[in-house]
Amino acid sequence: MSVPKLIDVTPFEPLVIKVHYDGFDWNILKNICKELIDTTKYEAELEENNAKSSVFNQNMPHKMKEFSKFYEWLEPIVQHVIKNEWGYAKTPSYKIFNSWVNVHKKHGITLEHNHGATTLVAATYLKLPKDSGYIQFKDPMEYGKSANYHEELAWDWKTVKAETGDVLLFPGWLRHRTEASSSDEERWVLTTNFSTVFVKK
Repeated sequence: MSVPKLIDVTPFEPLVIKVHYDGFDWNILKNICKELIDTTKYEAELEENNAKSSVFNQNMPHKMKEFSKFYEWLEPIVQHVIKNEWGYAKTPSYKIFNSWVNVHKKHGITLEHNHGATTLVAATYLKLPKDSGYIQFKDPMEYGKSANYHEELAWDWKTVKAETGDVLLFPGWLRHRTEASSSDEERWVLTTNFSTVFVKK
């Protein structure tokens, strides 16, 4: 008996949403991103094996004019995803809390983590060379699924493929990590946290 056509009718919101931005000029952003890394005083513990982050740098990309057009483009998309795709309350404001860049050279990785109470994370590929690795998300249903046998040893981690200019939007509580880079070229990612801001009436 052949399997009939199966239609996914899962009624829940999408956890990871991908959009694409064509407006980056890496020739302009390259030196800016390198300076953000070079002027960061503290090492980020999540970055290992030839990887660095500007997460502790007070100079953040979303406050820089070179990134202003990107954030003007991103803002309405983020608001739509939070309020419509995810169905979050429309009363609070959802604003950028912080932003930073990560660079991964050969073998570089970002370890497993989440962004805590952050409402939405935007992970943006400024430069994604071939074989430089992708982001991986941990299945939030891992404990329920672990009661059954799965063919894959690492069934709880799922890879999301992307290309330069892609932006991945996902909730801050979703655990994620990166694959190790196998490329001699650098992988550059811009990360932005949008958080909930409650305003007194």
